Amino acid sequence: MKVGFSICDITPETGIYLTGYGIPERLAEGVHSPLHATVMCLQEEDKIAVVIGVDWCYVDTELVEAIGKGIEEKTGIPRKYILLSCSHTHSAPHTCTEKTWGRTDVDPEWKGVKYVYDHIPAFADAVMQAKENLRECKAGFGHGHTETGVSRRGTDENGVVTGFRQDPYQIYDSNMTVAYFRDAETDEDLGIFVHASSHNTCMGLSRLISSDWCGLMRKRIRDRYQNVPVLFLNGAIGDVGPRTNFYMAHRNSFSGGVGTEVVSVDEVGYRAASDALRILDGIRDFRAALPLKIHVGELSLPQRLSMTEEQANNVLADLDRLSAEEKKVCGEYLIAQAVAAAYKEPLQPELKLPLTLIAFGPMALVPYPFEVFSIFSLRLRQYGPFEYTLLTSNSNGAYSYMPDRGAFAAGGYEVSCIRSYRAYVIQPEAGDVAVTQTLAQLRQM
Repeated sequence: MKVGFSICDITPETGIYLTGYGIPERLAEGVHSPLHATVMCLQEEDKIAVVIGVDWCYVDTELVEAIGKGIEEKTGIPRKYILLSCSHTHSAPHTCTEKTWGRTDVDPEWKGVKYVYDHIPAFADAVMQAKENLRECKAGFGHGHTETGVSRRGTDENGVVTGFRQDPYQIYDSNMTVAYFRDAETDEDLGIFVHASSHNTCMGLSRLISSDWCGLMRKRIRDRYQNVPVLFLNGAIGDVGPRTNFYMAHRNSFSGGVGTEVVSVDEVGYRAASDALRILDGIRDFRAALPLKIHVGELSLPQRLSMTEEQANNVLADLDRLSAEEKKVCGEYLIAQAVAAAYKEPLQPELKLPLTLIAFGPMALVPYPFEVFSIFSLRLRQYGPFEYTLLTSNSNGAYSYMPDRGAFAAGGYEVSCIRSYRAYVIQPEAGDVAVTQTLAQLRQM
């Protein structure tokens, strides 16, 4: 198998609207750390695949398709063989064509969407560069425990999930997995891949553009390995926040949500880098002639409208007293309006999503267009047919959260949030169905 890497700078100019918290007019006033798109191109004979890690919060399907089309036109690599995954930094432009219902528009001038389209040539050039850099490789693989992230689903004394409290005793995916690529003949370093799980929210509500903790982690690894490209893919982040030392006195807890800007970036980023470097430096076995496998399939997930038709009409009748301007920012009204309209169309009990699985040697990548809860990542690791089966969140689209059944029952921000994007919401069993369908397709590979 051949591998090629490239990096392109996609840092926007200041003055752009930053996304991540639904804060209106959060305009970037400076740059803490640059944003990058890191490309890994894989090829074995006539098979070729591209994996791109992007320092964005998320990107919706419409924009993913536009980027993929631009790459295909430039390189000839089919869109379906491209995996684009966002690091989920909350200090990046609003790369989405729609706003969250009930929130003031965070990007009223559509600067983020224009920014994406303006950078499609840069993405295409970066993939072409990675393709031109293809060299026969050997790779070492490793994994270990990391305390980069922590469960943010802590409860108060009454058992209520609130405030993104850290709870290190709850389930979360604490694995870090790496792949270290070298030239098969010369032993020259070609690139490094790192996978771990945590929200990139250390910068909090800062108005600085930032790649957050994962950008610092990549920089520290590059410093150690003589500026070799480092590709980071974020794992099951739905219920995992950065393990900051930001203490919330009013919550009697450390924060698993936001951090204290640069201080938190440093403590989490250095911790992640230390874990990655420890694992990388422990790799002794490098494998050559790695097989590349690509599977193009589909997920079919159960979904339902978030209200009954009667409930939607009752909400609309009750809130009809609001002014036209008030209705524009009333989430409950907008959701009910969308649901009522959906009942006038044929119902859609299934959400069908494309699923491209890419495996190289003992490692398989599973891209989901959700912020996925940890239990699904852990289950894929345990039952997947590959030595390392790695789920990546916010990949090839964005459909809000994928909570597990327990989280649906307990409630909390993530469960309520999935009602704020679409008239339909995934059913509580959707994550389990996704894992079952994915495992079947992994075994087909």
